[in-house]
Amino acid sequence: MKRLNDLSGKEWVRLTKSVWYENPEDIPKDVETALNSGVLLSESPPRDELKKKHPATFSEKDVAKLIRFFTKEKEVVLDPFMGTGSAGIAALQNHRMFIGIELYEEWFSIAKQRIEKIAEKDLFLSNYYRLFLGDSLEVMNSSLEEESVDFIVTSPPYWNILKKVDRKAKTERVSQNLKTDYGFSTEDIGNVESYEEFLSKLGKYLKGMFRVLKSDRYIAVIVSDFRHRKRYYLFHADVANLLENAGFTLQGLITLVQDNKRLYAYGYPTTFVPNISNQFILIARKLKEK
Repeated sequence: MKRLNDLSGKEWVRLTKSVWYENPEDIPKDVETALNSGVLLSESPPRDELKKKHPATFSEKDVAKLIRFFTKEKEVVLDPFMGTGSAGIAALQNHRMFIGIELYEEWFSIAKQRIEKIAEKDLFLSNYYRLFLGDSLEVMNSSLEEESVDFIVTSPPYWNILKKVDRKAKTERVSQNLKTDYGFSTEDIGNVESYEEFLSKLGKYLKGMFRVLKSDRYIAVIVSDFRHRKRYYLFHADVANLLENAGFTLQGLITLVQDNKRLYAYGYPTTFVPNISNQFILIARKLKEK
């Protein structure tokens, strides 16, 4: 029997919970007591000054949970939308190989600096990562062999939703002279105007990921639903369909509850507009052909 990871049975069970959340009223003050009671925390450590520059990041601690569950030491983790390198940091800290691809030179440079800082602490890790600047579909097709990756964890663009500078963006980003979007490259699928065309393009990237992932291994896609103008988009459901169309088989859904997010009075006092305080992790598998 080939083990998926090196976790104990207790650790395995905890990480298969379908909700990872942080509700200050429900979680025991003593972290050890919380963990022993089965509460699975969605952890968001303070962002460093480099990471803070990026408008859409995720927690290294949360992605580390996924990496520990879906891989063993020295196996290869790929993030085709690398951003500031959170997945790379989590991979190296857990002694996994990492391949990261980023379209924008600004974010690539930041990711490289952050990952190199981790590698400098342990010279053994200096050969544990490969970073590519460019369009991830092109890089996967030209530089990564078929079935060469053990696990994929990524958070793709959420369409062009970052172009919308609402009250939240003004409060949390513009007021601090921080960017509210990734950039304006025509190769960035997040800049596509039509939602349907965006989904079509994202589907092609998922097919590229399917090609490089080893058989029977997993992909974890971190996404959030969103509202645009008068419509609410079930983005996680659309991505789930794209994964299936790319050849993957869905295995489950984890909800990341983020109760630490600031609340805004959207729509008050006439219209319901949700404060989105969660993300979804879609888990799918490339099943071996019979």
